Amino acid sequence: MIVSLLLVLVASPAAAQWDLGLELATTRYGGTVHNTSDSGPPSVRPGDATTIGLRMDRTVGRTRIGLRASYGNPGLTFSGSELMITDKAAARLFEGSALASFQVVGIGGGGGSSGAIRAEVGPALHLWKSGDEVRKRLAALGAFAYEWPVVTRFSGAIRLEGTISKSWFNAGDLPPGYERRVTWRYGVGLGLRYRL
Repeated sequence: MIVSLLLVLVASPAAAQWDLGLELATTRYGGTVHNTSDSGPPSVRPGDATTIGLRMDRTVGRTRIGLRASYGNPGLTFSGSELMITDKAAARLFEGSALASFQVVGIGGGGGSSGAIRAEVGPALHLWKSGDEVRKRLAALGAFAYEWPVVTRFSGAIRLEGTISKSWFNAGDLPPGYERRVTWRYGVGLGLRYRL
């Protein structure tokens, strides 16, 4: 498999580029569980978290296809009208995503020294680990990113990202009076990319 990957890299056309990237993001979650009764916390959701991600992209022209793996420790947040409690030990998140990215508009001069605004879409697989159990949720992901050159072969990026998936809870997890809702997330991140 490694030999095949090396052959693909060597045989890639000159117009294609491979990039390796590192991303750091702050995220906020919503939805997940809502209380329809008058007792207990009104909502339960993953907590706000910082995530770190590694990605590999291949760019041909203005199109980029990439794979990203990220990790965060959101835990669970129980929130009411005046009180919010987060248990950071309750849940960790591993995420894998496949992204298609398209340049929306170029900024600055031509050539390799200009910046660009890009749109990204793709599926994401959430592996939510709580105790010894790992739950899988398929999510839809969308993002906008502003990218600019830093120095030779390095570029920076600011990303605004959102995801939506089924509730992280199963029906049997909840007491009477609670209902599942979709789990959504938005985040802002910084990235550094190296062109191979």
